[in-house]
This record gives sequence, structure tokens and C-alpha cells, in this order.
Amino acid sequence: MPRPRLYNLIEHITGTQNRYIFMDMLEGTVEARAFQPDSPEWFAWLAQLPSFHFKGPSGHFTARREHKRHKDYWYAYRKEHRQMYKRYLGATDKLTLVSLEQTARKLHEEVLRNLPENEVQTTLSQKVTSQGITLGELTFRWDDGVLVVKTPSGRYFLNKAQSADLLGYLYDQRGTFLKQDG
Repeated sequence: MPRPRLYNLIEHITGTQNRYIFMDMLEGTVEARAFQPDSPEWFAWLAQLPSFHFKGPSGHFTARREHKRHKDYWYAYRKEHRQMYKRYLGATDKLTLVSLEQTARKLHEEVLRNLPENEVQTTLSQKVTSQGITLGELTFRWDDGVLVVKTPSGRYFLNKAQSADLLGYLYDQRGTFLKQDG
């Protein structure tokens, strides 16, 4: 028998900088909540939930409250490719939006590290725009002489020496690659 859908939800709104939607089914009907993350209302709301699904810009997981040693603690779970990943989140007062986002990113990175060889993405979609070049989840862009590399987990700014080293390395590898393909 299929498990019921988890209606308790914290989800990043795609296309926004840092906006989330909060929903729950505490009183029999699904209801959206309006409060600030990390506020007293946020923690009081979380304390009422037995579990919730979190979907951030860098990953997702299901959080479940477990009772151990006379206290309640939260754990994050994510199942991918028949493997369960688990992370300790802590007590309810530790469930800040930043900690949830970090856990989602760490679980996502762990899943990617453990992908079976036949599941690893071997081709990257390439898109060149005025915003730079996008290869898969990476975007490379020049901004006032600084190379900016955007990844799912953040932005990295390379100084001129680092940029020159990277471009030199890529150019050298390009030559090696063309000789092999040749």
C-alpha cells in the first residue's frame, strides 16, 4: 500500500533569492503559513510537526523527529538509488533555515559521490549567454576582470593569477584531449 504524501513542507521558491513557502496539515486541511524563518513562530511551528519535507536550492530531504534519551531530536533522510542517507539535525531549536540548507547540500553532494558509474552524468548541457557559459550546474562568467564560478553551493571568485592558472591548465589539457581524439 502506498504511503500517504507528506504535507508538511518547507520549499524554496524557484527564481527568488531566499524565499520559502511553509505548508502543513496539522488540523486536517493543508494550510500555508506566513512567518519569518528562525523566528519564535518558526520554532513553535516546527515543534508541532512529526516530520516535514525540505526542498532548498541545493537539495532536499525528509526530516523526522525521533525520541531518544527522553528528548526529541531531528534527523534528515534521503533515499536515492536504493540507498538511505541520514544526517543528524539536532533539537528543534537548532533547525535554522541555514542549517537545513547546509544539510540538503551535504546530502546532495553525498548522493552525487555515491552514484553508480552507469548513472553518472557524462554529457553536460552547454549554454552560452551574456551571463557567461553554463555547463551542467556550473556557470563561468567574467565580471570586471574577475572570473566568477557559480556552483549549486555558492559563488567563487578567482583572482587574476588563479584565472590565468586555470585557463593555462585547461589550454594544456585541450591539447592533450585533441591528440587523444585525433
